[in-house]
Amino acid sequence: MIRNLNAIAVRINHQFLRDRRFMALSMAVPLLLMLLLKYVLSSLPQLARLGVHISDYAILAAAFLVHFLAYVLSTIVLVRDRKDGTLARMFVYGFRRREIVLGYVGGYSTIAAVQTAVVLILTKYLFDVNLLPDIVPVALTMLALAVVSVGLGVFISNFARNEGQVFPFIPLLIVPSALLSGVVIPIRNLPALLQWCSYVVPLRYAVSVLAAVLQEHQPFFSQLAPFLTLLAVGAALLAGASMTLKEQE
Repeated sequence: MIRNLNAIAVRINHQFLRDRRFMALSMAVPLLLMLLLKYVLSSLPQLARLGVHISDYAILAAAFLVHFLAYVLSTIVLVRDRKDGTLARMFVYGFRRREIVLGYVGGYSTIAAVQTAVVLILTKYLFDVNLLPDIVPVALTMLALAVVSVGLGVFISNFARNEGQVFPFIPLLIVPSALLSGVVIPIRNLPALLQWCSYVVPLRYAVSVLAAVLQEHQPFFSQLAPFLTLLAVGAALLAGASMTLKEQE
């Protein structure tokens, strides 16, 4: 099993490295979006008058960006592999569903980890966020979110047969993630029904950890419950992806 997982992950990474335009865009997009966020927020002096410190919310916006990029990346690329027949050939060669799903997650998680590192560096220097005291829990949470987002993308991609069918799933998942995770509106301020709905949003748990550690200066160990819940959601998504992956289209 380990050999098959490694073979899939290595193939995906080689595919990424050969596509120089894709690699350039993967690194440029986080930079451009973070710069846009920086200059838009800096152009709103009324935030400072209200006592809102942009740096306090920069890491939450960064978490949303990591979630968005990892989800879209894995969804689109796996659908492309299905359309090109790569996925069908894996089944012919005897790969199991679980091996394929975990192999794809391993391969995509590499580029997602690089994007996470880029976003964290940009957050530190663009928004003057002091991440050093909490860099380990922040990095762990962001990386876990990236991997879970990849798992979400793999799961969603099983319901699309071409790139065109992927696009409706992007706002369907990303908009609720922004609105129900606490990034834009505190969850406690939402109606009761939406508060319950927020429990199925993976980003909610990452935001909970990051806000507690960076804004409230709580120790990471006090936030193990949401962190472990994030991992459990990821495991459930991978199980669902394995069960819904079809051998024949």
